[in-house]
Amino acid sequence: MLRLDTDTTFKKLPRDIKRHLIADEASSQDKWSMLFCIVVLLDLICGIPLFVNGEKTFTIIALPFMIFINLWTIILMFTKLDKISPTYFGLYKGGTGAVSSICYFILSLKYVYSVLGYNPILMISSLLTYFIVTLGFIRYYVIVLPKRSKKEKRSASWGTYLLTIGPGLGYIIAQFMFHFSDSIVNLFMSYIYLFLACFFSYMGVKFIHQYLFIKANQHIFNGK
Repeated sequence: MLRLDTDTTFKKLPRDIKRHLIADEASSQDKWSMLFCIVVLLDLICGIPLFVNGEKTFTIIALPFMIFINLWTIILMFTKLDKISPTYFGLYKGGTGAVSSICYFILSLKYVYSVLGYNPILMISSLLTYFIVTLGFIRYYVIVLPKRSKKEKRSASWGTYLLTIGPGLGYIIAQFMFHFSDSIVNLFMSYIYLFLACFFSYMGVKFIHQYLFIKANQHIFNGK
């Protein structure tokens, strides 16, 4: 799934695979951009709603992930650029995406819980949506990208989107059906956070797979 054929040459690879096999060099601007993502998008926008008020269980689940990625960020910020390899920086971006995705998903569940309490239908709908979207991203990078045939490309597009839209649409409808009241604002925010969880899931899957993909196909560069 990760390793390309041993007789494959870099020049003959499709453009998308070539791009995925080359990790960008880390720059000072990149480091500050990632710091912004952690501090603003994760610690403030996601962290504050997680930590204030409400059920502490969600905070306890998310806290280890947030501590881990913040410590990694601090280490990276004090590491000289020439000591940061492109693949390592890509792995860091993947880790940031994965942690942000998990935390936003937990925040989405907290908003549902704050309005409806433990509601199995909405909890399962949310989990199913998140799982299918993430699985679609994994399927693309693990199965579709290395093959790149037109048939598979069409299949991935329709299959992934249909699986993604179905549970997501059901999740919205269920929210309106079960609790159409003033609390709909919180329920709407839960869906926004679920969307952000899926967005960061893409970032996590992409860069973590890129790191593994480059490591598994180092022989292509060795034979260039």
